[in-house]
Amino acid sequence: MNYFLQGFGVFLGVIAGVVITLITQFLTDKVKESQKVKNLRFEIELNIKKINKWLEEITSYRNAVNGDALNNYFGYFDLGRFVSITANDMFLSGLLYEYLDHDSIGKLQIIYSEFSPAWEDILYKQIMHNKMKATDISNWPRLKSEVVSDVDYWEKKFKEHRATLEETLKKFK
Repeated sequence: MNYFLQGFGVFLGVIAGVVITLITQFLTDKVKESQKVKNLRFEIELNIKKINKWLEEITSYRNAVNGDALNNYFGYFDLGRFVSITANDMFLSGLLYEYLDHDSIGKLQIIYSEFSPAWEDILYKQIMHNKMKATDISNWPRLKSEVVSDVDYWEKKFKEHRATLEETLKKFK
């Protein structure tokens, strides 16, 4: 009987140890998840600020086009500096799916793919191409509307992406 009680005590000790380990692991995971969500909110807020700066730069670009001074425009859009570390980590681990629906994740994927070094290069080359157009003074009035359309396109894209990020941010508060 004594061996049975000792064995039963050991069994209860093992069960208690496993339960404590599981509870500790659960709490640790919840703290890590909470920190990731906090980091993601910070990233999204930072990216919204970057988009706001790019919208200010778009206004300068538009002013240069409308003022027929495009050759004097030297702004730059550093789209490759868009921060996506936590969002990417949460996407790869599947944690993002616990907070967002498929539509929201799809929109984020578009944003993160477009705010990249490749798109930064596309925008830079487009600006340089438009500056080349501006040197042809005889055709500039006709070409100006094309350049304004380019500016409108980028402004619309930035505003749409900012709205998507603001909508996503609300889902994490």
